[in-house]
Amino acid sequence: MKETVTEETVTEERSKAVENTQKGGKGTLIAVLAAAAVVVLLIILAVMFSPKPQSGDKNITVTLTDNNGVDTVYEHNTDAEYLLEAVREIEGLELQGEEGEYGFFITTVNGITADYSVDQSYWAIYVNGEYGSYGIESQPIEDEGEYALVYERSSYE
Repeated sequence: MKETVTEETVTEERSKAVENTQKGGKGTLIAVLAAAAVVVLLIILAVMFSPKPQSGDKNITVTLTDNNGVDTVYEHNTDAEYLLEAVREIEGLELQGEEGEYGFFITTVNGITADYSVDQSYWAIYVNGEYGSYGIESQPIEDEGEYALVYERSSYE
């Protein structure tokens, strides 16, 4: 059976195609708006649940564990809010590093350089005995807090 194409049939098919495109466009718009809402929600949650610095005078302990496993303990009184600020105030504790994509990256402490590309070594940060969740410049400090800078080597090779 042969179908005859008329101007009316073509116009009708075009109308259906335009209607389907518009429906698809609405679906895309809804998906984009939903994704934007999720991003905004994640930002709000990150701000709400990120650690807040404690202002005022604080007594902290910073332990340096060097590449030989030797500990040096520093007791320090500070009004700094973040660990990097406090560590830079401590006499006898020299810290070097570089600004990177994720903040300040510790490379050398008291002349001891950790270089992951050479021997899989790095400077780890511990907070009250637990592996730190934040970099040194964004780690809030609290009164009577115990912080450690530990020379470590990765077990992955």
